[in-house]
Amino acid sequence: MFRFILSICFGVFLSSFSEVSVAEEKENKALHKAHVSIVKDHRTVRHIGVKSAVELDTKDTLFFDVREKKEFDVSHIVNSEHVDPDLSASDFMAQFDQDWTGKTLVFYCSVGRRSSILAEKVQAELKAAGAKDVYNLKEGVFAWHNAGLPLENAAGPTDLLHPFNAFWGRMINRKDLVAYKAVD
Repeated sequence: MFRFILSICFGVFLSSFSEVSVAEEKENKALHKAHVSIVKDHRTVRHIGVKSAVELDTKDTLFFDVREKKEFDVSHIVNSEHVDPDLSASDFMAQFDQDWTGKTLVFYCSVGRRSSILAEKVQAELKAAGAKDVYNLKEGVFAWHNAGLPLENAAGPTDLLHPFNAFWGRMINRKDLVAYKAVD
C-alpha cells in the first residue's frame, strides 16, 4: 500500500515537473550542487535517487533519518528510524541490533551530508552482517519533500519539513511548508 501511494505521488510529481518555476529550478540546482560536494567528500558511499528509493521493496528496506530529533519530530519519511547524527558505528550496530541479511538500508538527512558521514562509518559492518545494500538518499529529505512524497510525524501524515536553518532551507521548494517545530 505504501509503495502504491508513493508511486502515485511520484507519478503526479513527474507529470507536473515541466511546471517547475525558475526559482525552484535555481533551488534544485543548489541542492544538486550540495550533492556533488557530498559525493566528492564521501567517495565510498553509494547514493540512491528519490525515484529509485520509492521503487525499493518496502518489506526489505529500512530508512534511517540522520537528523537532529527536533527535525525528525517535524517530519520524516514514513516508517523511518531516527538516528543521532553523532552516533558511532559500534553504537549504531548496538542500538539497531537486528538481522541485516538481505536488507537495503537508506540513510538520509536534510541534503545528505550527515547521512553520508554515518553511512560511510557503518557500511562495512552492515555489509559484513549481511546487508544487501547501503545507500545515502541523494539530496536527502529535501529532494523527497520537493517531489511531494509522503512524510509523517507523531500525529500522522504531514506536508511540513524542518529546514535545518535558513541557509539550507533555501533548497526547499515549498517555503510555505517550512516548520521549526512539530505541529499537532
